[in-house]
Amino acid sequence: TTINMNTQIGSSLPSDKLDRSNYSSWEYKMNKYLVGQGYWSYIDNAQENKPEITNANYPTWEQGASRVMYFLETCAHNHMLSHIRDAKTPKEAWENLKKIFAADTSTCKPQLRQELNNIRQKEMSVSDYTAKIKSICDSLCSINVNINEDEMVQVCLGGLAQRFHPLRTAILARETPP
Repeated sequence: TTINMNTQIGSSLPSDKLDRSNYSSWEYKMNKYLVGQGYWSYIDNAQENKPEITNANYPTWEQGASRVMYFLETCAHNHMLSHIRDAKTPKEAWENLKKIFAADTSTCKPQLRQELNNIRQKEMSVSDYTAKIKSICDSLCSINVNINEDEMVQVCLGGLAQRFHPLRTAILARETPP
């Protein structure tokens, strides 16, 4: 695979910095960014692509690997850098982050479930409210907790602001709610 080394650094890096609350969306955005920039091979199959240090292609590989590490470091909060800094390859850095957030699963599950069950629209727009519900469901899905469509609808309807209660009542009165 030929890598374009002239890619503008930071031209369209994901703006959300990685922290403990956004791993799922951060991972998705970084994956798309690295694939789009032609660097995913440094994460996906880094060992197969890393040439020996004596190989003439090693400097090019090292430059690309350093660029990927830079992308990962730039898109993470400072307190997350220790999990990236000591990795020898971008793949190792990626796997370190994956392990950390997989370990957080047991504590995240009840917290996310509670957040989903307690969400209320209040002053949020309908699109912001549904996006927040979707974000929580995506986070749950990333830790292997599937939320079915019926549950999402129930959560959404249950937390609607007072001004939408007539709509909520009409939807719930139907024989087959959406």
